[in-house]
Amino acid sequence: MKISSKKEFHSYVSSLQSLLLEENVPIKTSKVAELLAKTLGYNSANGLYSKLPICHTLELVNFTKFTNRLIEHHNVYSINAAILLNLLETQHESYSTAWESDHKCYPKQLTKNENYWYLTCEGWLPWQRMDFSKMKVELNIFKVVHSSTHAMGGSARPIWDSSIASLEFENESIKLEKKFGDMPDSKTLFSISY
Repeated sequence: MKISSKKEFHSYVSSLQSLLLEENVPIKTSKVAELLAKTLGYNSANGLYSKLPICHTLELVNFTKFTNRLIEHHNVYSINAAILLNLLETQHESYSTAWESDHKCYPKQLTKNENYWYLTCEGWLPWQRMDFSKMKVELNIFKVVHSSTHAMGGSARPIWDSSIASLEFENESIKLEKKFGDMPDSKTLFSISY
C-alpha cells in the first residue's frame, strides 16, 4: 500500500468508508481515518501524516489490528479484515504497481556514459544522490529520465512517469513538472558525474 500524500490517504479513507458501508457498518470519516492509521501501525492519522510518504505491506498483524479495533470501538464482529483490506488495496492499485513497471528505475551501477535523473519534491536529482531504500516511484519519485552521451552527442528519454500511477500522484507530478521542468536542466542533463 503506497500512500504518497494526505490527499491520497483521504482517498483510501473514503474508499474504506464506502466498503464498510456496503457491509452495513456506517462509521464517520474521522473515525475511519483513525481506524486505517492504527491498522497500519500509527498512533493516529496525524502520526501517519508526519511519516508520509509511506509504503506498507499488509500482513496478518494489520488484519488483526483492524478486526480488534472494529470489535472494541464499533461493536462489529462480522467483517473479514483480510478480504476488506485487500480489496481496498486493489481499488487503489495503479497500473504501475500492478505491472511492477518500476524495476528498471533503480540500477545498481551505471556505465561511464549514462545517468539517471529522478523528479522528487526537491527537484531533479541524479542517480548518485539517490537512496533507493527510501525513494520509490509512485511514492516520492515522480518521474525517471535516462540520459547518455555518445559520439553523436547525447540522448535522454523518460523511462517511467506518473501517467500510470494513481490520479492523486499524477496530479502532484504535474505540479512538480511545472515547477522544475519536465526534464532536468539541459546544462546538467548529460553530466555523468553530478
